[in-house]
Amino acid sequence: MMYKKIISRIIFFLWFSPLCFAQAVTIDNEQVPVEYYRMPDNPLDPSYATYSAEIEARFGGIATTGYTETNLIDQYLILSGYKKVNREGDIEIEASVGDFNVFGERRISQRHKNKDKDGKETTTYTYAIEVKYTLPISFKMVDKKGATLEDEYIYAWTDERTYTTSYYKSISDVDNHWRSNRTSKMSELQRTMVRDGFIKMYDIINNRYGYRLMKENVKFEMIGKKKHPKYAEYEKAVATIKSAFAMMRADKGLEEIKNKIKPALAFYNAEGIAIRPKTKDDTKLKHLNLYNQALAYYWVEDFDQATQFANEILKFSGKDKDAKKLLEDIDYARASLERANKPSRHGTMLGGKA
Repeated sequence: MMYKKIISRIIFFLWFSPLCFAQAVTIDNEQVPVEYYRMPDNPLDPSYATYSAEIEARFGGIATTGYTETNLIDQYLILSGYKKVNREGDIEIEASVGDFNVFGERRISQRHKNKDKDGKETTTYTYAIEVKYTLPISFKMVDKKGATLEDEYIYAWTDERTYTTSYYKSISDVDNHWRSNRTSKMSELQRTMVRDGFIKMYDIINNRYGYRLMKENVKFEMIGKKKHPKYAEYEKAVATIKSAFAMMRADKGLEEIKNKIKPALAFYNAEGIAIRPKTKDDTKLKHLNLYNQALAYYWVEDFDQATQFANEILKFSGKDKDAKKLLEDIDYARASLERANKPSRHGTMLGGKA
């Protein structure tokens, strides 16, 4: 009888112990730095290497903003990847800033109805100053063959903006406020509109024609809890990738990084093969191993391998957003490289200094 009890307890322990000691899998993210050149939407003639830039500004356009034409050219009139020359570049950029025009400056009011504790209704008013203003900003790009690449307004005369002060309890209060602050506020509004306009100009120029230096952080997956029996191994793998990617420079090749991440990729591959998803925790770990491989291969520009591992995720998780998004990124990267006729988003870009 005692023998049967002992056997029963051993069988119960062997059956129940995995449930007791298995660790639930939680997934965390590790931020890893990457750096690359974004390919232009409309690549220029590969023989072009230089650009020049100038600004035509009315006195009332930037006079009170604190900016100078030189400031704006140096900060915003840039064609990334190309060498700047003083004049007659292969690409010439000319920005134009018109007069800051203020109109419709007026006092406005708001009515407020309130009831006291006796239910008697009272009406009060608050007052503010409302200003409407415009500042035309445009730019033009021409290549050395005389072809006009861009000729457009960032802001036209009809693109008006409205500014409203805080509301005050009396007309005299709002008038006193505006009298004291009008000059500085107008300068601030003008400066903001100039800055916003030139930021938009920079983005248009460089998204369409430049090789923009991009620095980002991407998220690799990591086991979230240190109690997991393989936490240290997974931590080492993601640390290996993070250390290697920290060396990534847009103007350098990727071979050294590819070699440094090989141990991590081998670990993820072996773990991924060993897992047969039967539970939610199995699925999470399978996803981690496949996704980290796909993401790493994407950033070292082995797009075939990245595609393969992303598609492996979709075999057991057909709606997985991470895998679908990565496949979209792979397609975009391939298309952008083909469009620009470049082998990589890393290294020296043609058209001057990368």
